Amino acid sequence: MFQLFRSHKQAEEVFFGLIENLRQASSAEVLTTYVEMLNEHLRHHSSCRALMWQEKMALTLLRHRRVHRDNQDLQRATREALALIGYVDSVKGRGIKVLSIDGGGTRGVVPLQVLKLLEAQTGKKVHQLFDYICGVSTGAVLAFMLGLAHFSLEECTEMYRRFGSEVFRQNRLVGTVKMGWSHSYYNTETWEAILREKLGDRVLIKTVRDESSPKVSAVSAVVNWGNSPKAFVFCNYNHKPGSLSRYAGGSGYSMWQAVRASSAAPGYFQEFPLQSDIHQDGGIIMNNPCALAVHESRLLWPNHAFQCVLSLGTGRYDNAKRGPVTSTSLRAKISNLISSATDTEGVHTLLDDLLPPDVYFRFNPMLSAEVSLDESRPEAMDQLEMDTQVYLERNRLKLVRLCLVLGAERSAVSKTKDWISERAWEIKHRWV
Repeated sequence: MFQLFRSHKQAEEVFFGLIENLRQASSAEVLTTYVEMLNEHLRHHSSCRALMWQEKMALTLLRHRRVHRDNQDLQRATREALALIGYVDSVKGRGIKVLSIDGGGTRGVVPLQVLKLLEAQTGKKVHQLFDYICGVSTGAVLAFMLGLAHFSLEECTEMYRRFGSEVFRQNRLVGTVKMGWSHSYYNTETWEAILREKLGDRVLIKTVRDESSPKVSAVSAVVNWGNSPKAFVFCNYNHKPGSLSRYAGGSGYSMWQAVRASSAAPGYFQEFPLQSDIHQDGGIIMNNPCALAVHESRLLWPNHAFQCVLSLGTGRYDNAKRGPVTSTSLRAKISNLISSATDTEGVHTLLDDLLPPDVYFRFNPMLSAEVSLDESRPEAMDQLEMDTQVYLERNRLKLVRLCLVLGAERSAVSKTKDWISERAWEIKHRWV
């Protein structure tokens, strides 16, 4: 216990030394060096983040950011420092704009079709349209590739085609043996290699250095905390002191680790040990993460209303055939249980009741055939895209409304209010 206290005390002493160096820095270059050192310290000693607020360093960093606008290195380092202690910039439009993407394996090509239309109609990229993007499993893949890595929609579509040829192709005998040996039918190492190639080892909180990147999160399920799985949020932000999320999570993980954890579907890939936790696919408890995205966004921007909440499903199939009236098979019982646990439409019904119709939108196409998470046949993927196009054509007016809501910019009055709010925030924290 004494050693723990001693380490904490040492961390605070180093922190105060860095703060003093920041205050005495004589040039932007020296200042950048000390901010980088402070960032490294805050990433490893989260207890010091609250001290930043007490020392009024958030105000100091904001001031440096305004004074040294032309020094890009300092701007990037300062953005990370502010994000580490829970400061967030104002939203891009009139209010908070949220994008949530369900899980669904290779059915991720379905939300991609919706996003292609949005980009075409608005003339903006996905990461420019939204303030907060959240995904589970395949939704996490898209959230990170589009929101943080800034891949094009065409590159994402090509990656799903690659899944079929490299990840979801498996000899049945080999897959069965692997299931018994490692509880995963497919080659997890191949999946990890693709994630490392596409997303890399960049730490999540460092993505805020790019001013155009929105807040992004991926949801996994930790299965070694108690008797039931618990949601875990990998994110590129921290909440400020006193602003507590309902969900555990962190911003100190690499991008590929976050997506690997969120997509560790039982039976398909091996579970993912990370530090002292064991992660599985977030879809086993929350296949539609939209309510979580709303909760996290509200904590980040408590003084803003929601401008748009867009929830994208990966398609649904309703088999109208009725089973025997007397009983159901064991397979049907298990299937019903899984469907109940991963229900996406229940969350939709709840949000549809709670949020205004001109704010909340959900697109989840009805499919012409049942499509598994590991579908790899090119003709089946083509049919997915065709089903989605038919659905979108039928919902064309709804899409037009969505684009109008997304494209609404802040008025001059709103921008002035934002400026006044920021100055008021600075005055308040200067004297707290």
